[in-house]
Order: sequence, then C-alpha cells, then structure tokens
Amino acid sequence: MPQLQEQYITNAQGDRIAVILDITAYQNLLEEMDEFLCWKGYQQAVEETDPELANGDFVTLDHYLANEA
Repeated sequence: MPQLQEQYITNAQGDRIAVILDITAYQNLLEEMDEFLCWKGYQQAVEETDPELANGDFVTLDHYLANEA
C-alpha cells in the first residue's frame, strides 16, 4: 500500500478529531478493507466446514441434484 498523505482536522485544543485523505487513498482503503473482510469470511467458512468435511457430513452436488427431482 502506498504511503498515505493524510491531513488532520483539529479541535480548539489541538486534538486530532478527523482525517482528510485524497479520494484515491480513500478508495484504496475501501478496497483493502473489502478484500480483508472477504478473506475473514472465507477463513470463518473454512473453520466451520472443515470439521464437517472431515466427518463426511456433506452431500455432493450430483447426489443433491439426483434427489431433488
């Protein structure tokens, strides 16, 4: 990720209360966040389904389709 060129908005006491980013940096942050959240969702799905797969607790697509008709 490229270096951010952020600017800050401060209150009367000089405390930083907000950040200003250029639109490209903002869009890049959104993309990175989306990719991270997708990865986290994948990791969660793997953790939930690995035990089921290891126990043979699944149905193949062919078996499912054959029994749907």
